Amino acid sequence: MRTGRLLLSVIVVLITFSANAINFSRVNIAWQYNLNFNVKMAHRVVNTDDGIVVFLRVSSDSLSNWNYEFLVQNGYESESHRRITPQIDTLKNESDEMFLKLMLRDVEENLLVVKFSKPEKFYFYDASLKIGSLSFPSIYPVDEEGLPILENYINRSGFSWEGNDSFLASQYPEVFQPADPPMADMKPLVPQVDMDTAFVYTNGGEFLVNKFYTLLKDSSASLGVTTLRVAPYFPKYRQLGELVEAMLYLTSEQERKEMLKSKSPKQSFDSFWMNTYSTKSLARNAIRGYYNLVEQANLLYTNFKPGWKTDRGMMYIVYGRPSEVYRTGNSEEWYYDSGTAFEFTVISTFFAPKTFTLRRNREFEEQWYNQIAAIRR
Repeated sequence: MRTGRLLLSVIVVLITFSANAINFSRVNIAWQYNLNFNVKMAHRVVNTDDGIVVFLRVSSDSLSNWNYEFLVQNGYESESHRRITPQIDTLKNESDEMFLKLMLRDVEENLLVVKFSKPEKFYFYDASLKIGSLSFPSIYPVDEEGLPILENYINRSGFSWEGNDSFLASQYPEVFQPADPPMADMKPLVPQVDMDTAFVYTNGGEFLVNKFYTLLKDSSASLGVTTLRVAPYFPKYRQLGELVEAMLYLTSEQERKEMLKSKSPKQSFDSFWMNTYSTKSLARNAIRGYYNLVEQANLLYTNFKPGWKTDRGMMYIVYGRPSEVYRTGNSEEWYYDSGTAFEFTVISTFFAPKTFTLRRNREFEEQWYNQIAAIRR
């Protein structure tokens, strides 16, 4: 890991752009994790017989002020790229949100880059066009309006699937464990979870809440689509059990057990926050702040388990949004103004083709407990 500084990143961005190459290991993309940033993007890639389709959602309160360019290149540290003009179909166009369908034909590169800019400002958004050497599947979920669902979770009824008349589905319980602290020993990369059931799924069937699903187009498919079926209020939490479980990084095991086994769990939950923060006002603000971070982590990092349970979600909740983020094809580095830095390695598992795993180190222990103590103060 290298030392990242905001001033340095600005200089490097200018050099990178002027050299006609986009090296994401040198371009700060922390804006992608800032849900208050005035542009938000999300995407889903689908492989078709005609080419690669990228569904792209762009949200902003000032869409008309931004210009967009589409670039393709080979990887995150490419020395060059080329501009393309994809066929664009507008699926939705409102004052603060656009939903686009980009058709990419004859594209051999494996990374799409969206450059959006206005005078003296420009940012880059990355979308991998392949998973390793494999193409993305041709199936994808859509909502009741027929718009593709871009998230890795489904929190609504009335959804259906495009790409085939029926699918091979596997159902798993959502019992994946939350992330371990950064000084803990690394656990097995592939979670051991037994399948509940396998079945042929056709549109009109239901997915059960708090279950994880993998769907294949047919038995010959090499890649499928994975999705987590969650409650309608997700990425928020409302049930007491969910709220207490998400306190994992802030509490001891004994504190959580006492809350859940209490004759009055709600009263015990309230008492914890009151005893920790001493006044109703402080406790209310602490609750709001903590669960806002949990919600944001769920929005940003959910894959085969809720985002707060992932390594990046854990660090986001405890340390906050990073000041700088740099990405390569197999890693992501986070830097904070305090000098704290973390590195995540990309691994591929059966449940998620791109999982970011924190590089753990015993040296993080003192810093971790100091951070938790600071939050609880």
